[in-house]
Amino acid sequence: MIAHDVQDLLDSLAMAVGRGMAVDDPEGRVVAHSVHHGEVDQVRAQAILSRSVPAEVEVWQEAHGVATTREPVRIPANPALGMAARLCVPLLHRGRRVGSLWIIEGGGPLSSEEEARTVRDAAAIAALLDGGGSSHTLRRLLNGEITVRRAAGILGEGPLRVLAVRAPAGRGDAVRGEGSRGDVVRGDAVRGDLVRGDGSRGDAVRDDGAGGDAVPDDGPRGDAVPGEPGGVAGVVGDELSRMRRPPAFAVVDRHVVLLLNGGEDASALGESLAARAGGLVGISAVHPGLGSLRQAYGEAVAAARGAAAEPALGPVARWPELGVYRLLADPTAYSLGSLREHPALAVTLETYLDHGGDAQETARLLHLHRTSLYYRLARIEELTGRSLKDGTQRLELHLALKLARWNAV
Repeated sequence: MIAHDVQDLLDSLAMAVGRGMAVDDPEGRVVAHSVHHGEVDQVRAQAILSRSVPAEVEVWQEAHGVATTREPVRIPANPALGMAARLCVPLLHRGRRVGSLWIIEGGGPLSSEEEARTVRDAAAIAALLDGGGSSHTLRRLLNGEITVRRAAGILGEGPLRVLAVRAPAGRGDAVRGEGSRGDVVRGDAVRGDLVRGDGSRGDAVRDDGAGGDAVPDDGPRGDAVPGEPGGVAGVVGDELSRMRRPPAFAVVDRHVVLLLNGGEDASALGESLAARAGGLVGISAVHPGLGSLRQAYGEAVAAARGAAAEPALGPVARWPELGVYRLLADPTAYSLGSLREHPALAVTLETYLDHGGDAQETARLLHLHRTSLYYRLARIEELTGRSLKDGTQRLELHLALKLARWNAV
């Protein structure tokens, strides 16, 4: 197992340089520690027992740049905290930070040879951890177990899209990589009420500073390891391994969920994954940042479901183009937009649709000349961006009008 390989590397390195060491995940929680070599300070002992680092120690470490460094950085001793001097080596793989390696240097700094070996072994540890750290963080953020602030340094900031890959029909379990668990994010996370912006369920991603559970001894719970044989997760992992800076991804229920926030071409990636995995792909709208990750996730899953329900939408479906299925997934997602500013046009449209597109009957009921009616209908198409000659788009507009009535009472 990966956790055992990390532990073996860590113990071998600790013995070679004669220092105590620990590996943290990107959220600062201890995932592995060596046997004791040399000095054991109060902070190390507490971290081993609680599998976490006290907040005041985190502040001291971050003040010396450990959260953003791409090179080894030394942290001076802090007697008030019971903390000896340390060397922090960032664990980087394919340009992504997957954790940190900590070495106690209370008895003096490592030699240049020891530091060089530490950096080499750190790269090997990072390669083993990759696919677990960012994947685990993505899943925990979707679950609301960690905050946006804690996840931002791992998953990145700025505009994002979520891409969801749905297993082919009849292969519901095929999404899971061998030995992975896809049930960590609760099954109700794909329901439409999670994509609303009204706070009823969309506030699961918190920014209140609360943390989550410690990582079990055998590594992050439920991670699908990239490259693992079998299932859609293995196909996705293999595809992403070809990218210079692969996005974070996690197995969530029946989907493999990817976080795209590095300028990736969502459509091209979706087409490639759909072709290789033989499944369906849903792509969310663009969102401003991790604070709306849960909403983007709901949109991507709904889009993939739309592709399953309506083959004409797939194999890659995009939330903004989902039409009536967007209304079914989230009744608040569709707005009549500027049509609301023209009550007479809204009445004309509803009457026209209520009577099956019968222009003569609509004109009679509204006391309009046929020419005036056709002018209004053309104006409605212009304002809504929908064609009244398209049955699906007519249905979308009709449902939106009825939902507006429903929500008004």
